[in-house]
Amino acid sequence: MGAATTWRRVGPVVLVVALAGCAGTTPSPPPAATEPVPTQQGLAAYYGQQLQWRECEGSFECADLTVPLDYADPAAGDTSVAVLRSPGEKPLGPLVINPGGPGGSGVDWAQAAQQVLPGDVTDAYQVVGFDPRGVGRSHPVDCVTDRQLDRWIAQDGDPTTTAEEDQFLRVAARFAKRCARGSGEILGHVGTDSVVSDLDILRSALGTDRLNYLGFSYGTTIGARYADQFGPTTGRMVLDGALPPQLTSAEVGLGQAKGFEDALRRYVADCQRSDDCPVAGADVDAGVARIQQFLADVSENPLPTDSGRGLNESLALGAILYHLYFPFLGDWQSLSDELKDAFAGDGTALLDFYESRLERDPDGRYRNNSQEAFFAVNCLDTDERPTVADLRARAEDWAQEAPTFGRYLAWSEAACSRWPVAAEGGPRQVTASEAGPILVIGNTHDPATPLPWAQLVTDHMADAHLVIWDSDGHTAYGNGSDCVDDAVGAYLLDGALPADNPLLCPA
Repeated sequence: MGAATTWRRVGPVVLVVALAGCAGTTPSPPPAATEPVPTQQGLAAYYGQQLQWRECEGSFECADLTVPLDYADPAAGDTSVAVLRSPGEKPLGPLVINPGGPGGSGVDWAQAAQQVLPGDVTDAYQVVGFDPRGVGRSHPVDCVTDRQLDRWIAQDGDPTTTAEEDQFLRVAARFAKRCARGSGEILGHVGTDSVVSDLDILRSALGTDRLNYLGFSYGTTIGARYADQFGPTTGRMVLDGALPPQLTSAEVGLGQAKGFEDALRRYVADCQRSDDCPVAGADVDAGVARIQQFLADVSENPLPTDSGRGLNESLALGAILYHLYFPFLGDWQSLSDELKDAFAGDGTALLDFYESRLERDPDGRYRNNSQEAFFAVNCLDTDERPTVADLRARAEDWAQEAPTFGRYLAWSEAACSRWPVAAEGGPRQVTASEAGPILVIGNTHDPATPLPWAQLVTDHMADAHLVIWDSDGHTAYGNGSDCVDDAVGAYLLDGALPADNPLLCPA
């Protein structure tokens, strides 16, 4: 568990990459609906609400969207969803964005829109972000204290004896029980199906008959399910780093284990081309073996750090894994620098990096509830409740395909096995048969959402167009490819689709 339990986060909490501008054109509005816009049955009052906007966060505007707590029983009460938008009306209306997770804050991400989206997009669209129910400012789930979360993340994530397995599962059960005690009724209603229904009420409250949407990583699952359920009200939709809604939890875990193993090997190969590589060796296998030996060593003898927290195997493996998400941010070079320190006996730099990606402040406070929301959403989205035998078998099998990460990612499934509320939904195929064209993006070596997933989403949607970037790292838009950025810009601004399907963007 420990660090491993956080790794199946699909997507960054906040993207901080400046995007290249797309070719300047006069933006063309998406077609308006030709028939009355449908609404979810029995929810007219929610669809008819007027958002009360107020100034917030400087020049932005905030509001609270009222939605049913339980869509199966709307009379059971309400909850609210925090919404933030950029100021001023724009010619193409609202563009709703989601950065991924589960657990990522769309409110925070929308505040950074001027830095993370190209100027012609923010000139044409009013950027709108929302914190999905259970996340951030939207009735957040609450499971553990910051100190308890530290222990949860640092716990040994690879039990190898019966006693260790029993301890592992006791901690998972305790975490789940605390989530139920601290969160209340919202814990049973934070699944993606509920978020999708909230999104359509948000569309209506924003005064638009078509939802224009930009989703990354787990945000693509929200978008794909929306397009499937609310096809007639789907506008221009970009799904970057696609996560297919039909995959089981185990399929996601194994796919990511293999993806991160591939990314680690590519990092080592790149490092070994330099003169000052901490994992130099005869070949890639030797470099990977050096990292694996280091992890085994800190499992027995955690490294000292300036904060006083020992860098154990779970924390070290988490830090290494998070370095593989964004090589275009310089994270591969950072990993090399931090491994040099760690191999010399100082774990400070590796731990500092990991804590920064977990949004943990130096004083030990976590800036949001993304870690807790991650489990709350994932466990409601799957009806899988693996037994100890299931987890043990997965760990052995996955270790064959992903020797560095397989066992940890297999055991991270344990949290849902003890979850205190029943699944709200489950994996299912989506076709978006009533939606218009959708743009899907994948990288050839994306560790968190491997390219075959983007291809799978594209193949099963009625009108999807795929852009493939020959690149390492997670997600593509704004991460260094003019080819990708131009394709997304042309689609968002003018509805123009690439001539080729798939469009192949060079490294």
